[in-house]
Amino acid sequence: MEYNENPQVDDRPVSSDDARQRPRRSIWLIVTAAIIVLVVYPLSYGPVQYQISMGRLIALWGVFDVIYAPIEWFANSSEFGEDLVDWYLGVWGA
Repeated sequence: MEYNENPQVDDRPVSSDDARQRPRRSIWLIVTAAIIVLVVYPLSYGPVQYQISMGRLIALWGVFDVIYAPIEWFANSSEFGEDLVDWYLGVWGA
């Protein structure tokens, strides 16, 4: 058997169009993380507060207090923040 020092897997030249068509995983990871932080995290505040107001998840209140501290800060920082958070909690009945 002959030893080949430079094996070629694919003879096609790699063009810049091919590179642009294939998104990298890291880009999708960043996009997914941004969606979670900017959309899912704030929207989860209402359901969690509703569950707490119904007497569920009371044992985890300390954890939720830390997790949702930025939203509490936003609600306490301005009248607009307070109105927005109060409205959203009202939507959930919390």
